[in-house]
Amino acid sequence: MIDWLKDNHQLISLVISASTLLVWVFYAQLLLLNFQRQRKPSLIINRGAGHGLSSLCLISNMSAEPMFINQLVVRIESSKGPLELDVTDIRQSIDDETAASPDLAIYQATHQGPIRSGDFIHVGTFKGMLQGVAERHGIELDGHKPVGDWKFHTLEVRAVAFYGPERHPIGVLRRFQLADRGEPDCVLIPESPFTEQLLSRRDRRTVLGWLKETP
Repeated sequence: MIDWLKDNHQLISLVISASTLLVWVFYAQLLLLNFQRQRKPSLIINRGAGHGLSSLCLISNMSAEPMFINQLVVRIESSKGPLELDVTDIRQSIDDETAASPDLAIYQATHQGPIRSGDFIHVGTFKGMLQGVAERHGIELDGHKPVGDWKFHTLEVRAVAFYGPERHPIGVLRRFQLADRGEPDCVLIPESPFTEQLLSRRDRRTVLGWLKETP
């Protein structure tokens, strides 16, 4: 055995070196994947304080760095086609007392701005969004239902944001079915348990298209 080891020590050294290299490559790959996962931007759109239209629409930043919310759009799929409304700006008047505090005035006037890592904001209720879309398109509502031959099927919330030093915007969206179960408040049923993250180069065209649109 010793003689065999002496005769093949170069081959054995080569096998050990190759095995060590493979182990280091494996751990380097794990570190790279973990780094990329931590650096990957992630915005979560969800309901809060309920499951119906009266619940709050929450946007949470689960990324490692702050994110800047640039645009928020609500899209309703109806029996007559899609209806959209830009809800980035809060459509309300600011009284003189509020205007005395510039920071508070800006906070009350727009949802645009940074969200720190691990923090969240709410952008109003889903009911308010639905009513805003209906008003924007001249549709009369009876509670949460459109009057006439209109029917609302789904409500989608889109967000366009910028992450840290990244030059290109990212987009996220989440779609909810509007389930009328005979209750006073319509129930929101997510079509997916996850918020769709539009992060790839292919998705950039879609997100840039959102920015160019003016619902």
